[in-house]
Amino acid sequence: MPELPEVEVLRRHLHPLVSGKRLCELRVLKSRVVRPESSRKLTATVKGCWVKGVERRGKFLWLNLAKPRSRSTFPLVIHLGMTGRLFVQPSAAELPRHVAAVFRLGRESLVFRDTRLFGRITLETDSIEQLGPDPIVDEFSVSDLQSAIGQSVQPVKVRLMNQRVLAGLGNIYACEVLHRAGISPFMKSSNLHQPKFKQLHAAIVSTLARQVEFGMGLDLDFVGETKGDGLFYFGSRHGQARKAKERFRVYGRTGEPCGVCGSIIKRAELAKRGTFFCVKCQKE
Repeated sequence: MPELPEVEVLRRHLHPLVSGKRLCELRVLKSRVVRPESSRKLTATVKGCWVKGVERRGKFLWLNLAKPRSRSTFPLVIHLGMTGRLFVQPSAAELPRHVAAVFRLGRESLVFRDTRLFGRITLETDSIEQLGPDPIVDEFSVSDLQSAIGQSVQPVKVRLMNQRVLAGLGNIYACEVLHRAGISPFMKSSNLHQPKFKQLHAAIVSTLARQVEFGMGLDLDFVGETKGDGLFYFGSRHGQARKAKERFRVYGRTGEPCGVCGSIIKRAELAKRGTFFCVKCQKE
């Protein structure tokens, strides 16, 4: 699933491509992605609106729309789910397979492709309003982190992945930040002490910032449907992107040596999610 860095990279690429364009038509090809409102209501509401910008919070992306001759804006929220991808292509071009919706912006269209249809397009903002702090967008201090997770008896990894506690971290980056901080994913959140909170806070901020910087440095194809479009972890159009296991410290690297201590990276199940860690660096 795309997490905060991937969605932020996507936002930064899409913003200049769609801002200032008029949304002539929204075609919903897979009604399952529109919820809870009906496709008919959604398409009627956004037709003719101007795109004022693209914003993000956690894993949610939204287009800021304005009705003609109106100064106020409202969000059209998009969640990519597991397999959602957004890219721009000429409106006259043939659509690829698995397209769920097409935002026609004159000569170009913003295409939402979602193979498994776990993504979502909606006018509802409840899910965004319920999110915890975003480590990139918001002021996010060590004390904020401690207040959010410090009283919980849940394993720290499970707590970090709760979007109402902290917006944007999923399975990949929860594993990554815990390894960087030297904290076992199985440790109870309430057992963390002050120095560990400082280490964890620094690991969260630096890991996410580093991944966004990495993604923005790739030569991505955001115009047209190729094998490397949409989100940077799918690679670049010129094959410049390194494989995921080469970018990550522990995620997806079961059986490989830890880059810090040389011990073998392990994989275990935690809350039904694959969890990657180094036994030596991340002692409980």
